[in-house]
Amino acid sequence: MTDQPHDIAETARHWIVRMASGAMTAEELSAFRRWRAASPDNNAVFERERALWRALHLTPEQDRTTRGTWQRLGQRHRVRRSVRRSLFLGSAAMVASVLVLYAPVASTWLRADQWSGTTVQTLTLADGSRAILDADTAIATRYTATERTITLLKGNALFEVKHDPRRPFRVVARNGTTEDVGTAFEIRREEASVRVTVARGIVDVHAPHDAPAPVRLKAGDRTSYTDGTIASVEHGIAPEEIAAWAHGDLILDNAPIHEAVAAVARYRRGRVYVLADDSATPPISGAFRTDQADAAITAIAATAGMTVTHLPAGILLIRRQ
Repeated sequence: MTDQPHDIAETARHWIVRMASGAMTAEELSAFRRWRAASPDNNAVFERERALWRALHLTPEQDRTTRGTWQRLGQRHRVRRSVRRSLFLGSAAMVASVLVLYAPVASTWLRADQWSGTTVQTLTLADGSRAILDADTAIATRYTATERTITLLKGNALFEVKHDPRRPFRVVARNGTTEDVGTAFEIRREEASVRVTVARGIVDVHAPHDAPAPVRLKAGDRTSYTDGTIASVEHGIAPEEIAAWAHGDLILDNAPIHEAVAAVARYRRGRVYVLADDSATPPISGAFRTDQADAAITAIAATAGMTVTHLPAGILLIRRQ
């Protein structure tokens, strides 16, 4: 009996998760090889699922785990050659692009109902509200008869909410919740914090989720929270600064070069590496177009007195001449 396409995709994702875990046994590796070789459909679906990972990022720990798995898969010689070619890049994460394909972000990917990839996406939700997702943004949606809950798993999103007093609209990000009181607001899930900015109307920010006294934000207000602590509220945020990415604009204000490059790189496929310390380069300020990511990276490199080297698989290397 031939597996259905959905079943094949589920199996392919299972293998991706197991490989990314670094805990595959020799028996599992043999089973994976047999499954992939069993039919052209299995191999084609596996390749398709694998392609979803091309724009994802590896931490050093993730790189070590994935590299270990691929070495055990009999790729030792090919990986070693890739490592030698990549040593000048100064990062083990530059091992062959195959390693990037198996970055262990499976828990986010499997939980997400929507993942935007390298482009901004506009979604109309079941209640008529809109969610505009920045590039590399993932959300999970849960609607019931009494509540509407969006979980921001990664990235940035702008919500334009249809108010319904019978069904509160809440966005969960890390250990906090933002609740709509009839509004449009942006939530940015950053590396260590969550930032909330209101474009129209009012929201209440609870951090942690069950905080008895929320912080109320009105149009033009911004706050952030980290580890259950809410920062002081900023007032008078200019409308054009709120979710500028939703209009194809990226605004950087004195950003360290690694942060600036990361902000642009989410709008393109292929990794971007900066071989410099933030302290050794000037901060980056400016307005860039998200649909011209490579041009923006070239401009950022020039500002820092560096050059861009183009490598295979869309990889860019930023370094001093």
